[in-house]
Amino acid sequence: MKNIELINDNNLNIELEKETVDLVYGDMIYENPDISWIEKYWGFLRKDGVMIVQTDYHTVAEVKLFMDKLENSMFVNWLIYKQEWGGVPKRSFPQKHDDILVYAKGKNYKWYGNRIEIKKATAGTAFDKKGTGMKTPCSVFDDLKNFSTMSKERIKNGEGKNIRWQKPLKLMDRLLLPFTDENDLVVDPFLGSGTTAEWCVINNRRFFGVEIDKQVFEIANKRIFG
Repeated sequence: MKNIELINDNNLNIELEKETVDLVYGDMIYENPDISWIEKYWGFLRKDGVMIVQTDYHTVAEVKLFMDKLENSMFVNWLIYKQEWGGVPKRSFPQKHDDILVYAKGKNYKWYGNRIEIKKATAGTAFDKKGTGMKTPCSVFDDLKNFSTMSKERIKNGEGKNIRWQKPLKLMDRLLLPFTDENDLVVDPFLGSGTTAEWCVINNRRFFGVEIDKQVFEIANKRIFG
């Protein structure tokens, strides 16, 4: 396998060598009830590898129940990625976050919390017991701020419109740095505009990504390979 490989196909058509992948990150189509891809890609994970599934209220309950029953699965975290943008409903609380489930294929998964530390509110006070002024972020990511539609990082299509569902590199830092080392293999079954691939290039991880939409795939391919 190449260090960085992108495939234009249905992710269910992909076959990888069993138990060779260090981390699977799937920013799935939230309203699609078919979550069979999870079991397929779980089989590609090595022992103590990590799977991260990003979704929202449409499917998070079903996904968690499904992942709880996977072979050798260990629940690690239920994360909340908060973004304060979009419309406001008239008769309910506005939904302004994604749900991110983290599972490991065994108990001895990699964890480097020091890589993503943020400044403590109590830094420099008597409440900063360790004296470092730093802490591992909590499971609610409300410190990453909004991914503005005007951000220079935004990827546009041929009509000059933003690619839907793009995630920022700072979110990839938060999710992937604690669970992987350099040269680890990261697989993304929902490649999209290629943010995970770009992150792997920047951070010296091997990468395999799949995108079913031809136009979006070509945009990701150009983003990564020029």
